[in-house]
Amino acid sequence: MEKAAEIFFEHFGLTPGSSAADIHKIGEVFGKVPWENLTKFLMNSSGEKRPRLAGEVMEDHVNAGTGGTCYSLTETLGTVFAACGLSARPLTGHMKHGRNIHCALLVEGEAGRFLFDPGYVVPGAVQLSDSGSGQIETEGRKMLWTPVAGGWELHTVENGNNLLRYKLESRNLSREEFVNYWRNSFDSAGLNSLHLNMVGSLGGRISAHNGNLRIIGGSGKKNHKLADDYAGKIEQSFGISSIIAEAAWSELQRQKKARKSVSS
Repeated sequence: MEKAAEIFFEHFGLTPGSSAADIHKIGEVFGKVPWENLTKFLMNSSGEKRPRLAGEVMEDHVNAGTGGTCYSLTETLGTVFAACGLSARPLTGHMKHGRNIHCALLVEGEAGRFLFDPGYVVPGAVQLSDSGSGQIETEGRKMLWTPVAGGWELHTVENGNNLLRYKLESRNLSREEFVNYWRNSFDSAGLNSLHLNMVGSLGGRISAHNGNLRIIGGSGKKNHKLADDYAGKIEQSFGISSIIAEAAWSELQRQKKARKSVSS
């Protein structure tokens, strides 16, 4: 068993298994690992453009509460399921602002086929039907995966609005392709800002963009400002070390000042 899987099962007190119940439980628990780009933002700012592999992701989560972006999380969850004797392979995804800029995980075994998308903060396993479709309902939102030629489309339904979010390709990705898309993600516009997302209570979600925090739950949506104590509030909301949060916030302010100085 790879180190990342050993750390995962020990930290969360689980035992490897391949039943449908095991698969759902692993997916549910993995939702406690946040989607965050603070670690990637700091690496990118220092010129260290390299993938954070599964062992590093799990070690950092245990020690500092961090997680990763879609590639790191998909890689890590795939390692966990491989330790259960299941087939787990990444899928590339396309969004309206670019191709091959997202990824998800397809897990297959005797219990069936399951999609996982920790990079889109999907709370757990999406079990696919015989026709290949799947869905999850969360607080105020329905997520629908529909089979189309060459893969799946994800639509979300919120407040009566049906929106196409992305398309996943069902083809087998080579390791080289996956890593290349991963490396290309360091050049994305999203790394000019700090973003965090995590599954909240009762199927809700928590998200932060720079100095703004949004909590979506049973009582609706609540917005909070973070700028007066970014590090402390990020640690409280997402469990990420205030040391890392402060480093990311300080670097963001430094970059903003540098851009402002150049423009003036």
